[in-house]
Amino acid sequence: MRRSKKSSVYEDKIILTQKTLLDYRTWPLYMLVFVRLFFTSIFERALQNYLYFFIDIREGTLGIISSTGAITYIFAPIIGQKITSKLGNRNSIILSSIATPILTGAQIIYVEPWFLIMCRIFIGLILGLFWPNCLNLLSNWQKVSSVEESKKNFKNFNFSWNFGIILGLFIGYIWAFSLNDYLTMIISWSLSFLLIPISFFIKKESQLQISIEEPKKQLEITLSQENIKDNLDPNSNTPMIVYPILFSWMGIIFLTISKSIFIFSYPVFLKAFGSPSNQTYLVQFGLQITQLIGLTWISSMKIYSRKFSALISLIAVTLISLTILLIENIWYISLIITIVGLFLGLIHGVAMKIMLEYGTAKNTTRYSTINEILIGIGFGITPIIAGFVAEINIYAIFVFLVIFGFSLLIYSIYLSRNIKREKIK
Repeated sequence: MRRSKKSSVYEDKIILTQKTLLDYRTWPLYMLVFVRLFFTSIFERALQNYLYFFIDIREGTLGIISSTGAITYIFAPIIGQKITSKLGNRNSIILSSIATPILTGAQIIYVEPWFLIMCRIFIGLILGLFWPNCLNLLSNWQKVSSVEESKKNFKNFNFSWNFGIILGLFIGYIWAFSLNDYLTMIISWSLSFLLIPISFFIKKESQLQISIEEPKKQLEITLSQENIKDNLDPNSNTPMIVYPILFSWMGIIFLTISKSIFIFSYPVFLKAFGSPSNQTYLVQFGLQITQLIGLTWISSMKIYSRKFSALISLIAVTLISLTILLIENIWYISLIITIVGLFLGLIHGVAMKIMLEYGTAKNTTRYSTINEILIGIGFGITPIIAGFVAEINIYAIFVFLVIFGFSLLIYSIYLSRNIKREKIK
């Protein structure tokens, strides 16, 4: 079919604008999140095992230490956003990458709780310069990429950080089994220095050479409103905005709270049953593998199917929590915690996709900032509560998770009741 002259002019304008913006290099971002999660997954697990199994600190104190960085992260994205507005995405990530090895290494030198808490406060703050800017880069790329390219970027990003955790926990188990947790901390810390050179490969933010208004006026002269209506529709590249943003935020809250409970409680179960500490690496390794399967599965699902995957996953995690209360067996608990990752991955994939597409459609970083604040709340507050509850009865925290899960499920069904198949075709 022969193209019209008007259509050709429109496409030329779009290509010109995209060429100005489509100037990004993806591999440094994927490598950064991989390396950060690789060494962090080993270091955090080794530090907590060392404190709990060898220093023999109380569960409540361990909960506070584990939570400090995440609690700080509640406010870190807001602070980080102000710094980013001055430095830009690239320079903010570089600054975070330089500070990370310094603060991580300090925790090896002196393991008094008050000192660890101070270090982790600053670690939480510099994370506010890292993760929100990584998500901002993804959103910016999505604006100038095709639907297939956006899916690929989203899939590669999720694979990178998940694979970093998975490989890190597997390697961490080998090191902890053959050496000990303290030496494992030292080795993993040395890997954090890789962040610095990788961060410098991120390209500087592209600057739009032509104003937004000028091409808009030229397009209005050459094209009718009917010709450009479909191309200006944000839903063409952001179909997940048919979901209310609250659906995403509720998913993030449930994900962080439930995952924190499963990960924090497992070492307590091991110690109570007299099992070795290195099993924590294996179980968390299994959880991350199944979570990656869930995240990958979400990318291939149809938009409407994601609604049911999130709701079914809520039911599954809640029922799994209930079975832990009924079956007090360490082998069952070990197995079921690895399986729960699949459902957490499905919830995470839906919630994250909604958040990214809202940021793209509305052209704002507000959603990624709120997303990171919610992550800080969930991962920050939960271990503190779980720690003090564990000193009384570790199973009590799962009673809360069952009640919370069913309550959230009912509200999620109500919230998503208007999402119809025909609405998102």
